[in-house]
Amino acid sequence: MFIPRFPIRTQLQIMQTIRHFTSTSIIYSDNFQSPSPSPSNVTDKYTARTAYSTSIDTYDPTKYRKWVTINTERNNPFSIMSFNLLSQHYTWHLTSVEQKYLDWTNYRFPLINKTISQLQCDIMCFQEMEFSVYKQFWSHNFPNPNFKSHYAKKTLPPCWGSSEDHIDGVSIFINTLRFDVLDKKEIHFANHILNHKEEFQLTADLKERMLPRNTVALIVKLFDKVANKIVYVANTHLYWSPEYNDIKTLQMKILLNELNGFIQEDEDAYVLLAGDLNSTLNSSVIRILSSSGVNVSDCFSFKNYNYGSNNCLVDKNGDIKNPFNFQSVYQPLISSNSLQFTSHTTGYSGILDHIFASKTKFQVNRLLGGVDKSYIAKNGFPDAQFPSDHIPIAAEISYL
Repeated sequence: MFIPRFPIRTQLQIMQTIRHFTSTSIIYSDNFQSPSPSPSNVTDKYTARTAYSTSIDTYDPTKYRKWVTINTERNNPFSIMSFNLLSQHYTWHLTSVEQKYLDWTNYRFPLINKTISQLQCDIMCFQEMEFSVYKQFWSHNFPNPNFKSHYAKKTLPPCWGSSEDHIDGVSIFINTLRFDVLDKKEIHFANHILNHKEEFQLTADLKERMLPRNTVALIVKLFDKVANKIVYVANTHLYWSPEYNDIKTLQMKILLNELNGFIQEDEDAYVLLAGDLNSTLNSSVIRILSSSGVNVSDCFSFKNYNYGSNNCLVDKNGDIKNPFNFQSVYQPLISSNSLQFTSHTTGYSGILDHIFASKTKFQVNRLLGGVDKSYIAKNGFPDAQFPSDHIPIAAEISYL
């Protein structure tokens, strides 16, 4: 979302600091040892019923949303979801939201669990998943059974001022009844540049604007046991600031490069890319994903910055290329104006969350629609119905 995730003073310190991340992000799988039961166990308090206006027993995350059918012919369909959970440590700016709706333990966490349980998609991509919550709960006690998970934790930014376990990251949860996980890859964009300097031109703008960001991405390689196909899934949460659309674009370019390299020579690759891209529909990030690429001369956000040319980001002609042929799975609802936002606060309301799929490989069958236009949330989300400032987006897709 387009809201600072730290107090303004801290944001300025971060923006003014060029930090070479010498410590790496850490990738985690669901192999944590379960905590021993005790009265103070965090798992116990997280499973408590909500004390506010919504009963966890009767809560329906789709009460004001409907599934929309796009195609009825289905070939081995499966489902994918993307959901920015809103870390409990990033709510300080939501001053218009009633405090009871920001209560993580007694309100938001139970409703998020119910949302996960009810939607129950085969592939679930999460952003702003707090590491301590993953470690102590979801890594071994996910609301849906038979799921395997992988998690990429952000490196601590300068001036974090909180426990290391409170930092967030991205994760992918996989239904093991449908898919086997064959491989995985984590990308820490700043570290990737420093570890592959020969591929980049370390201009002043790249150092000052790109290297301080602790953005991460996660890729998994899956085997579909029903369809006998290989599927690649990427999940990321791009940098938040609208003043850094150039950086989001370069982060996406690195992800596309690494995803392409991860696939290697698999010409029959089925590719899905999801996440909170913090990018509007007319942004260079979405333009790249929706086409074969863009030229920096056509991108206003690159006007005053230099990232070189003839390198892995920008080619000699100034093009930032996309090696994939993607479709936005939500395009039918976007075109019909049925989906008006995926993030809704008093400061911003718009479509920031996206799912892209190989255009010649997948067909979209059903989509979880937008929030009913009659639903009024004058103070933004979270509220009594929606436990995050983002809504989950979900699709049922099948093979072509």
